Amino acid sequence: MSDASRARRLELLEVLTVGLPFCGFKVLTGLTFASAQSPVVRLLAAALIGLGGLDAMINVASLAGLAFAEGRPTDACVFALATRPLRRPPRSPRAWQDFGNSLDILLSFALVALMIGGGLLRGMPADRLTVWNACVILNVLGAGLGRFDESLRNLSRASASLE
Repeated sequence: MSDASRARRLELLEVLTVGLPFCGFKVLTGLTFASAQSPVVRLLAAALIGLGGLDAMINVASLAGLAFAEGRPTDACVFALATRPLRRPPRSPRAWQDFGNSLDILLSFALVALMIGGGLLRGMPADRLTVWNACVILNVLGAGLGRFDESLRNLSRASASLE
C-alpha cells in the first residue's frame, strides 16, 4: 500500500473513531445539561450542542472529501479552525492547528470524565446511552488501531533497515 493510500486510510479512521465520537460526547453532554435549573449551565449546554453540531458538519465534510475527493476540505474541528487567525508567523501553522486539535481532545475527554465521574450516564435515556457507548467503543478501538498501525510501520522500517 502506498504512503498516500495509507495516510488517507488513517485520516478516514481518525474521522470515524475520533472526530465523530467527539461530536457525540459534546452533543450528548449538552443534552444531559440542557434542562438544568441554572441558566448558565443551560447556556453552556447549548454551546456544547452547537459546537458538537458544527464539528459533526466538519467531520461529515471530511469523510466526503477523503472518500470522494482529494482530501479534507478544512481543519478537523471548530477549535482548529478558530486558530487560523493565530497562525502567525506563517512558518508555524501546524503548531497552532495542533493547539486547536488538542483543545478539542481536552474538552472531549473532560466531558467523558465529567459524565462518568459524575454518575450522569445512569440518568441518560437508553437511546442516547446507546449512542454514547458507540462513541466510546469507536474512540477506544480507534486509539488501539492507530497505535497498532504505527507499530506495524515501525517494524516494517526496522526490517527494511536490516536488509
